[in-house]
Amino acid sequence: MFINKKADAKVEAAKMASLSIAWGIVAGIAYLGLIKVAVDALTKATSGNVSVTTVDSGLLHLNLGKFGGANASIYTAVLVALPFAIGAVLALGILARIRPGLPAVPGVLIVASLLGLAGSVLLFLAQVANEKNGTEFIVALITIVLVSVLLRLQKFVRRFYRRTPAGASLVFTLVTLAYLLLASGVNVTSIILSQVDIWLSIIAFVLAFYSSVMLARLSRRMRLGK
Repeated sequence: MFINKKADAKVEAAKMASLSIAWGIVAGIAYLGLIKVAVDALTKATSGNVSVTTVDSGLLHLNLGKFGGANASIYTAVLVALPFAIGAVLALGILARIRPGLPAVPGVLIVASLLGLAGSVLLFLAQVANEKNGTEFIVALITIVLVSVLLRLQKFVRRFYRRTPAGASLVFTLVTLAYLLLASGVNVTSIILSQVDIWLSIIAFVLAFYSSVMLARLSRRMRLGK
């Protein structure tokens, strides 16, 4: 899983910790809705000459009123819990970066990332994967999967990821976002950008979980002296 068994375990652990930190930051950006802030600033700076598809305002500003009753309470609880999961991923990632050999850190990071992922998936099912979006959601999901598969087949991408997993994953995300923001009149673009922060939150916690699993393996290698 992108880990070179012959490489120094501490070096690889530092990379995985950086991956966790980077995507913890992305999860925070998605929660606060900073992408919309940047888009609005760009639109204002260009006096509206740059046309950008509508972007959501972040997980913090999701409209929960439409769910009503018990469902609204559940989603409210999720939104309250997500910042704690994000903070835990960041704090544990930094701790793992400073002290890569601590055995307890990967386990707690696994729990934090899974809790964040569960909350993000719950919001995803309510806001994105619903009857209203229908076929558009399926097309968007297939597109993302196909792009991911094609990219992983490229030797250059694999080498880049091995060297700097945090940088590679962030570059891919920035390029994808740039394409989606500049594209127009495409249903896939519309459905993704209208809830882009939920998509980013899921991706962020998936990668945080991946990094935590790798950290657990690398921590074991360090304890065994391999």
